[in-house]
Amino acid sequence: MNLTKSRIFFYFCLSFVGGVAIASFFKIPQVLIGIFLIMATIAVVISWMKRWEVVVFGLCLFFLLFGIWRFQSVLLPAGNNISHYADGKTAVFLSGVVAAEPDVRADNVRLKIRAQKLVLNGAEGLILIGADKGISVSGYTLVMAEKYPEYRYGDEIEFRGKLGVPKNFEDFDYKAYLAKDDIYSVMYYPETRLLGKNKGNFVQATLFKIKDSFKENLSRVLPEPQASLADGLILGEKATLPEDLVNNFNTVGVTHIIALSGFNITIIAESLRRLFDSLMISRRYSFWLAIFLIVGFVIMTGASPSIVRAAVMGILLILAQKTGRLYSIRNALVFAGMAMIFFNPKILRFDLGFQLSFMATLGLAYISPLLEKYLEWLPKKFDLRGIAGATLGAQLAVLPLILYSFGRLSLIAPVANLLILPIIPLAMLWVFLGGAAGFVWYWFAQCFGWVSWLFLTYQIKIAALLAKIPYAAVGLKINWIWLVVLYLILWAVVIRACPRLKNEPSPRRAGRFRE
Repeated sequence: MNLTKSRIFFYFCLSFVGGVAIASFFKIPQVLIGIFLIMATIAVVISWMKRWEVVVFGLCLFFLLFGIWRFQSVLLPAGNNISHYADGKTAVFLSGVVAAEPDVRADNVRLKIRAQKLVLNGAEGLILIGADKGISVSGYTLVMAEKYPEYRYGDEIEFRGKLGVPKNFEDFDYKAYLAKDDIYSVMYYPETRLLGKNKGNFVQATLFKIKDSFKENLSRVLPEPQASLADGLILGEKATLPEDLVNNFNTVGVTHIIALSGFNITIIAESLRRLFDSLMISRRYSFWLAIFLIVGFVIMTGASPSIVRAAVMGILLILAQKTGRLYSIRNALVFAGMAMIFFNPKILRFDLGFQLSFMATLGLAYISPLLEKYLEWLPKKFDLRGIAGATLGAQLAVLPLILYSFGRLSLIAPVANLLILPIIPLAMLWVFLGGAAGFVWYWFAQCFGWVSWLFLTYQIKIAALLAKIPYAAVGLKINWIWLVVLYLILWAVVIRACPRLKNEPSPRRAGRFRE
């Protein structure tokens, strides 16, 4: 076996991720972990300096066991967590701070609360929970409340209601979905009272204020539904989008442009790079300009962990393209994924945004270059060929996940993306300029708003037109077995079609291992 240092590093990272994956599906007894740990130790000690393949195998087993332990270590809430008092029967008093931007829905708002104090057996009405009252608790709870009165990040609130455990839906593990954000309890429509303000992180609060002001600037220079679509493009906001527009985007397979997920940011990163290339901007400056805009998107959305993870994937992609070593991105991607999983092991199985981000980046790196040679019939003008290859590559990589998670196959998606995606970078640029100019002067922002309106209206009309085509989308739900089979087939084809994935460049020798 040609054990290069690069390949060994890849195996170690993959082993850790594999351990987390195994532990997320199966409960591994501590005794079994101990047995395999002893076996791995014996294999490494006996084979040291003799059979390096066995040593590497033993070390891979160490990393796999480490992954299993890491997942199990975060599986249950630690300390005096608020979830320990979630019996769903008794009304309690709870004081806490809004720890994330409120998730405003059509008829309610969802608040992630960092718990502080708890009073059991709450009587009627609200009380003021002071430092000398209640039990000190830790952890987070999700509160679903009325939209009014409005609460913001950093507000300290007192609640009176029943604290319960999240319940799963028929086809959705809601409990695990919340657990990835360290939420193990919920409270529905409690009585509320504001206790104080500005209790959150100053930097985070400032980012959210900038975001709110930016949204207000856009609403002044754009009508509906263009203003809501602009919020979706730049900020990932979907709450105010008309239902018919959302349905059209779902049908034609372009929903990713209004959800600032990993898939979207990865596509944006690739589109920005190609746009700057088409404008004859040097690769050096286009790289830093794309980085600047991606960081700007992250800041404007409040720099949530999921968006930061997605941005890292996008930046890795354009970094590999800048250096001209697209196929060497393998170790960087796997290491980045491993680091993210180490800090929050639950995202591997329960965070669809992370999964889409990772697979879309792999699709852009490995599948898109293979597809472009079959798209020579497309014109190079406006880089339609490159954009089509990027779009199809990313969508092929995430298609099994989409079918598994949503059960919808958009047959018109390639055409829709080819018509809409080329203008997304320009639309986002003009929308961003319009929102930013609003901080300076209204009429200055309005000039950008008029141009933005043209791009946004084009997207709305194209989506509405294509959605009317019969069988534009069909229902196709797959189970986890088909998910695995489809990915095995997909990557087997990619590896066979790409020799550089099968054989690493011949490295120079350095001791027993190759560089």
